[in-house]
Amino acid sequence: MSFRNRPVLDRKHRPRWQDELRTQRLMVGAFAGAIAVAIGIFGATAWSEHYSAHLKQVAVVDGASINVDEQGTRVNIIGSELQAAAVNLQGELGGMQDSIINQQLSFIQNELQGVVGTATDSLVTASIIETEASSRGITVSSAEIDAEKARRQTLVAREKLSLITVSALPDGAAAGAKPTDADWARALADATAIYKDLKGGADFAATAKAKSKDPSAASGGLLGWVQAGDAGYKDYFAEAKNAAVGSLLGPTKDTSGYHILRLDDQKAAGPHKFLIDLLAASGVTDGQYRAYLRTELLRNKVEDYFKTTVLTNYQPQREVAQIYITKDTGGTPTPKQRVRHFLAAPIPGGQDQSQATPAQWAAALARAQAFRVAALKPGADWATLAATSDDPGSRSQGGDLGWFDPTSTTFVAEFTKAVNALTVGQISQPVKTQFGYHIIQVTDLRASAQGEATDLLAQLKKDPSKFTELAKKDSEDSVTSASGGDLGWVIPYQLEEPRNSAVFALTKPNQISDLVTSSSGYYIFKLTDSSDLRFVPQSQLDTVRGTGFTRWLDAIRAKRQVWIDPAYAPATTTG
Repeated sequence: MSFRNRPVLDRKHRPRWQDELRTQRLMVGAFAGAIAVAIGIFGATAWSEHYSAHLKQVAVVDGASINVDEQGTRVNIIGSELQAAAVNLQGELGGMQDSIINQQLSFIQNELQGVVGTATDSLVTASIIETEASSRGITVSSAEIDAEKARRQTLVAREKLSLITVSALPDGAAAGAKPTDADWARALADATAIYKDLKGGADFAATAKAKSKDPSAASGGLLGWVQAGDAGYKDYFAEAKNAAVGSLLGPTKDTSGYHILRLDDQKAAGPHKFLIDLLAASGVTDGQYRAYLRTELLRNKVEDYFKTTVLTNYQPQREVAQIYITKDTGGTPTPKQRVRHFLAAPIPGGQDQSQATPAQWAAALARAQAFRVAALKPGADWATLAATSDDPGSRSQGGDLGWFDPTSTTFVAEFTKAVNALTVGQISQPVKTQFGYHIIQVTDLRASAQGEATDLLAQLKKDPSKFTELAKKDSEDSVTSASGGDLGWVIPYQLEEPRNSAVFALTKPNQISDLVTSSSGYYIFKLTDSSDLRFVPQSQLDTVRGTGFTRWLDAIRAKRQVWIDPAYAPATTTG
């Protein structure tokens, strides 16, 4: 009998055990399926959590990914170093450097708040630096990493000092006077007497307040914690280096007189245990920390390369002039008036005009009225007339106060009311405020800063010869407007992007750039001359060496394919 012809029992005639077996198999199959689905769901959830916690991309540089694990390690390293620095600084409060220390602490606090973005940018920059270093044969040795690690994880020797100074010059000496032999002898005698009093038990703080000429006298002579490299204190540090805590040192002759030091406390150089413990508690391995230090050292070497090899004494240059228009506040187009004024103060140069007599107010009014008569004459030159104004901030600008928002509270109420009552070109009657009498003129109106910049660009594209005139009249860069916007010869990376690219895109004399938009405003450039290779004055070269590396690096970065997840981006990154 063939399989095809084998008889098949219908359900009614099947043995019971077959039905039971079939049911069991169906139940087992269903249960197995349910388990498989559950395992799949759990696995997918676990994988998603693992991916988000460890493998998710935070940035990509030329196709190479940077994941959250790498970023987390960098956050831990940078955060640990910042926290350790803050703890160290807080321990040094209580002296003449408190204002500097508090500024440093405020900076560290801001950095900690943005440490995730800083870490991301650090990794992206490190990737770019790695490529640049490799292409230029720049390397970092293991010994250099060892030295940098030791430097960062070692606290230098510090001393807590108090000071009393005795000036060789007598009180009331004329400026530039030099001490005589008698002055030096008197200063030594005074310092010696103070030293003896202190050795006899006199209170140091009270003596400093009464007799010291140093600014620290107000705080009882306390300088606070100092170290070998501190500007202004390194000589004191060296003098007290081998003394015992509590020692009085002096009197010691210096450039201005004699001084007495007290060594209040000292801390020897040694391991920065707090930093080391923070790194360990954050799970940062020695290899990870060394890898970070390597990228930091590479950056320093690439920066040195920029300063010595890229920025040589001969550079391509552009001689240019610029017009600058400040953006409207908040980026919202705001109608404004251009205002200039002349001020006649009853007490010229005085900070408080409320003390002026009626006669002085009358004289100020007469000056204002005379100015108005002169300003109303055809061809009147405000630049010349306003040079006698008592407003030092505007008189060198022909009285120009720039663009004024009529709804703002920039000026006192009387001044604002007078401005809003004027039409373009109209010259006001004398307006009295707490500062004196003003003669005010509204010289122009605009709907927005960008609109004004666009209008200026259109005029200059049509007639470049108007550039100097318009720069003097409309540019809001107080440094260059008076000279017609002249910037002189510009070298690469002297200006930030996009200004640098706009300037070096100009090739023909009198060529006008397109409108250049920066974070603060709008620029228009005019090319006066150009050179493919021209000597750079040392002062200009030094300035650009101090500011240009970041701009050079940004230009390199702009040519790379960089993506950063906005959730992890530094505050200054736009995409």
